[in-house]
Amino acid sequence: METNDSHGKSSKHIQGKVVLVTGATDGIGKQVARELAERGASVILHGKSAERVDGTLSELRRRVRDATFYTAVADFTSLEQVHAMAEDILQRFPRLDILINNAGVYMKQRVLTKNGYETMFQVNYLAHFYLTISLLELLKKSAPARIIHVSSIAHSSGRIEFDNLQGEQYFDAYHAYALSKLALLLFNKELSIRLKNTHVTSNALHPGVINTKLLHTGFNIQGAPLSLGVQTILYLATSPDVEKVSGKYFVRCKQTYPSAIVENRELRTKFWEYSEALVHSTLVHH
Repeated sequence: METNDSHGKSSKHIQGKVVLVTGATDGIGKQVARELAERGASVILHGKSAERVDGTLSELRRRVRDATFYTAVADFTSLEQVHAMAEDILQRFPRLDILINNAGVYMKQRVLTKNGYETMFQVNYLAHFYLTISLLELLKKSAPARIIHVSSIAHSSGRIEFDNLQGEQYFDAYHAYALSKLALLLFNKELSIRLKNTHVTSNALHPGVINTKLLHTGFNIQGAPLSLGVQTILYLATSPDVEKVSGKYFVRCKQTYPSAIVENRELRTKFWEYSEALVHSTLVHH
């Protein structure tokens, strides 16, 4: 059956596609997983613990009767768990059509992960960098495929200071959050260039100021409903309009310009190499 989404576009583009949504156990991630399943996608629900994932799985199965769901578990504060999850997905799934990098946290204090990195930097960015790189061959094999990064308008306050990326010199919660979202945009742009001619696209977005746990924790305000927060993600995942668009940043389903820093090729390359080195040094030492 063909249905229309809120943009009036047919959902046939998503039927039967395999989609991985990180941070699918609440907020925007859960809503996206539900709506993609309703459109006929097979959705892999990621969460940080088996209990949370199983709870979400039960709930979504009740709400979307005929849908196909799978699960994947990894606490993104552990790059070892991200590694194990990537390996698990590569073994279980012959294809992956869409990767939605959505998981995110907001920490009011500087807390280092077991890998020794600032928590927002690792969960919001570095874990996604590593997961995406690990799944690239599968995405290429499944092409045309799409990678979608949930960034934030906060990225425009982000700064790249290589001696303070982990809050070593000073820590400000909002700036650390902004940095993690800017990092995703640098990654998005550089990745799109490296994926040229592979028929795998990479795009990023700001979902809006949406009523989520993260918004309450970080900013103590109410936001717009989840149904609005998922619109741009759904657009980037399903619309034929963006089939060949890559390396761009979207707000309210429209392409817009991110912070000018994102266009700095030299910085992007250096930051990519820095990210690779962090991942490599962590996994070599364990």
